[in-house]
Formats: sequence, C-alpha cells, structure tokens
Amino acid sequence: MAGEEVIGNYFKFSFKSKLLQNLLSLSFLQAINNLLPLITFPYLVRVLGPEKFGLVNFVTAFVAYFSMITDFGFNFSATQQISICRNEKERLSAIVSAVYTIKILLLSLCFIVFLALISLVSKFSSEKELFLFSFFIVLGTTFTPVWFFQGLEEMKRLVIVSTISKILMIIGIFVFIQSKADDTIYMLLIGLSTMFNAIVLTGMMKKYYRVQFIFPALNEIFFQLKESYLLFISSVSISLYTTTNIFLLGLLSNPVEVGYFAAADKIRSGIQSFASPINQSLYPRMAFLARNDKEQSKQLLLKFMLVGSIILFVVGIVIFFFAKSIILILAGNEYSKSINVLQIIALLPFIIYLSNMFGIQGLINFGKKKEFTLVIILGSVISIVLSFLLVPTYGSFGTAFSVLATEIFVTLGMIHFYFKKKNLNEV
Repeated sequence: MAGEEVIGNYFKFSFKSKLLQNLLSLSFLQAINNLLPLITFPYLVRVLGPEKFGLVNFVTAFVAYFSMITDFGFNFSATQQISICRNEKERLSAIVSAVYTIKILLLSLCFIVFLALISLVSKFSSEKELFLFSFFIVLGTTFTPVWFFQGLEEMKRLVIVSTISKILMIIGIFVFIQSKADDTIYMLLIGLSTMFNAIVLTGMMKKYYRVQFIFPALNEIFFQLKESYLLFISSVSISLYTTTNIFLLGLLSNPVEVGYFAAADKIRSGIQSFASPINQSLYPRMAFLARNDKEQSKQLLLKFMLVGSIILFVVGIVIFFFAKSIILILAGNEYSKSINVLQIIALLPFIIYLSNMFGIQGLINFGKKKEFTLVIILGSVISIVLSFLLVPTYGSFGTAFSVLATEIFVTLGMIHFYFKKKNLNEV
C-alpha cells in the first residue's frame, strides 16, 4: 500500500510538472504570436486599407470551412485518444494513420468543391487568384498534427516550429507587401506558413516518436469517424457563429465593412488568444483525469476557470474604456468606425473563456458530447438569424451584436448542462 501511494504521488507530481512545462511553452508561443502581430498589424491595415484588408479576411473566412471539414473534430477526439494511449506505440501509429487517411479523402473532396465554387460563383471568380492561394491554408492546417503533440503533452517542439514560421512570415510581410495590390502575396505568405508547420511537425512526429504510417484497417477508420462525428457537427455549428459572421458580413454588406469589423476582431482575438495555452494544456489533462479521478478533474477545472475569468473580465473592461485609443494607435484614423465595434465585443474573451471551460474542458471530457453539440447548434441558428436581421442595416455593428448575443447564449447553455446531473442519454 505504501509503495502504491509513493508511486501515485510521484505520478501526480510528474503530471503536474508536465502540465506546467506545457503551459509555459504554450504561453511563450502565444506571447510570440501576440507580440509579432503588434508589429505587422498596424502596417498591414494601413498598407492594404479597409477594403483589401476586409477582402483578405473574407477569403480566409471562406476557406476556414474547408479546414474545418478536413479537421472533422480530430483536434478534440484524436487529442483525447493520443492522451489516453500515449504509452502504446502501435496504437499511436494506428490512430495517426487512420486520421491522416480520412483527412486525405476529405481534402480531395474539398478541393473539387472549392474549384467548382470559385469557378461558378461570380463573387469568388472575380478574385480567383486570391482564392487559389488561400487553399494552401487548407493544405497546411489539414496535415499539421497539433492534436498529436497536444495529446502527448509535448509542446516544446511545436512552440519552436510555430515561432520560426511566424518570424519568417513577418519578414516576408515587410519585404513583399508594399501596396494594396499585394493582397494575393499576403494570402500566399499565410498559406506557406501553415505548410511549413505541417511539413516540419509531421517529420518530427515520425523521427522523434517513431510513428509509422500504415494502411489502416476499415474498422479503425470507422471507429475514428464514430468518435469524431459529434465533435465535427459541433465544429460546423461553432463555425456558423464564428467564421460565418465575417463571411455573411462580406456577402450581405461589402469588403469595407468587413475591414472595420476584422480590425476590431483581430484585437479581440489577440487578447483572447492569451487564454489558448490554458485551454490547450488543460484539455489532455482533463481527458486523462476524467477517466481516472473525476473529482480531481472538477477541482482543477474550477481553479483555472476562476483565475482566467477574473483576469479576462478586468482586461475586457479596460478595452471597453480605451477602445478609441487602441484603434487609433493600432489601425489609424481610417478605421474610426472600428472603435464602437471593439467596445461591443470587448467582453468576448471573458465570455468565450467561460464557454470553453464549461463546454470543451467540462462537457466533452465528462461524456456530455450531445449536450455540447446541442448548445452549439442552437447558437449557430441564433447567429445566422441575427446576422440576416442586423447586417443589411447595421453592417459591422450588426455583426458585432450578433456575435455578442450568440456567445452569451452559448456560455449560459454550457453552464446549464455542466451542472445538470442527468445526461441527455439518461433522459
């Protein structure tokens, strides 16, 4: 008994150390990701102007749908499986091979649909070169195995590779982006950056973790599809009230309005991204503890939820009151309309953080995927309805109000089901 206790204590200590290492590594990466855009963002919004900056964001919102399809929920389901089977080398190879096989099939279908759309839809075909370059983003995100490194809680190599790619892209921005006509070059730089991550990290996965790519059995493919399909539906629904906001704004309004919203939203997402290291580091730990010590996992979740939400709430209040100075300094006078947009969405990092804690970390890991999916689907319906009602009249303001209302609903839904004792399966 004493020996088991010692082993158990050592095991917990080891895990805590790993969690801290990954949190520090991801925090460093996020700091780099946030500091470097502070250099490029003011430059890009001024050189490209609201129209071209809005157009680039409209196109990236469009191709995000294809990245979402090729992901098929694996960023959650595969991460969870890798975390649980981290010491079983053959099982790791089987998971990786099945996931990559499915991704290749989905990518092929996506490319066919993508070519058809940019050839047949006039709003897309008029910017065909920009759209074609954007598909490099889909290629890169499809084959970047973040889920593998995240599942193993081995984030140091991911941090190094991502930092190098960011630095190279920023050098490329200052060298090649000189006028509004360089929007296609900017899109190509984004795509090449994601491709760099995919190639290097996949090579590292093979070299350092001895993952073998094998032809997966059909039952393994079907198992991975079964494990991911609910999370894929959730991802689609999440996209309908995140990415779709910018896409619908571009369809129902014009690129300039997209530019106003995107400028404010980039600042909001930059603030929110500081919470990403917590979410990424905590998820595999929660997946493991949910299987082995549910009470400990709930306590861990509560601690992270309280600290993170207090910090982000205070930051949101500061952003609201200093929105004018923030926009004028970072984006310039040409984006003065973005000031009110930023004020509307200032508390989103706080709201979304709560949603992620109770939803992704809580509901998914505690076996409430159906509840998670239901909330997301309802949120996406609300978002689309509000966009069609508000955007034609209020433009970027309408999108901001739509996003805020939707995220509040989703967060309240996640909290409700987290504390509800019965699962939908039991009702």
